[in-house]
Amino acid sequence: MAQHSWKVWQQQLRSPLGNLVEIGEVRHSRSGMPRYRYLERYALVVITRGEGTYEDERGFSRSLCVGDWILVLPELGHSYKPWEVGGWDEIYVMFDGPVFDAWRANGLLAPEHVTGSLSNLEQWVADFHRGIVESSASNLEKICVFQSLLARALDGTIDLAIGKDGGPSWFGDACRMLGQPGADGREVAAALGLNYETFRRNFQKHAGQSPHRYHLRQLVNSAARMLDTTDLKAAEIARTLGFCDEAYFSRTFKKLTGRSPRTYRQTRGGPQEGLPPLRTT
Repeated sequence: MAQHSWKVWQQQLRSPLGNLVEIGEVRHSRSGMPRYRYLERYALVVITRGEGTYEDERGFSRSLCVGDWILVLPELGHSYKPWEVGGWDEIYVMFDGPVFDAWRANGLLAPEHVTGSLSNLEQWVADFHRGIVESSASNLEKICVFQSLLARALDGTIDLAIGKDGGPSWFGDACRMLGQPGADGREVAAALGLNYETFRRNFQKHAGQSPHRYHLRQLVNSAARMLDTTDLKAAEIARTLGFCDEAYFSRTFKKLTGRSPRTYRQTRGGPQEGLPPLRTT
């Protein structure tokens, strides 16, 4: 059996528009991804060899093959893997920043469009290498090239005539408000001038989950970052993020990540299949 490997081609390409956090390739994936995993940023994964499957916490699943892509959203628990050990290769890009948040706020990066197929894999990969991996262009230019490549991947899966159901006019603001400690869906709806039931129904449509679950997911994402980057105790993190007590915080964290805060901190940094763990320069 061929040797599992991953290669990081580039890291931390930062610009005022956004960031390409890590770009690389995984070969002969070992299919060890937990169910379910949550990232702190967006990612695009393109399958260049083999077959497998994608599923997420909403109950959505799809078989994948060469030329298919996966869009990872920060708050959506997901899992993807080849059908057999060593069964596929992938190219991946982790990205974040204001320009991609604008894509999200306008419905372009959405739970409805987490998988799709490239119309011409060979050309897309060639343009990806030429425009980003092998290019001597500035970070800003590479961000623009990646947006073009991302648009080509999404083409055909989304209705570019955005604006239905009032989404773009309020969805980005709703996400920002629900990401704050102590946020309440009814108060957010009122702040946006929307009836709560209308707000809840349309938020569910755009985000793939209820406002309350989205709020908890953002708090857990923040908690994970604090566990990764600080020495704060769980009780202090719970208090900072507005949980009523440490026990409720721990139950919520475990429910959404599959691990308690203590276990998460003890095992952080361990390798996971699919996207490799983020490393810093």
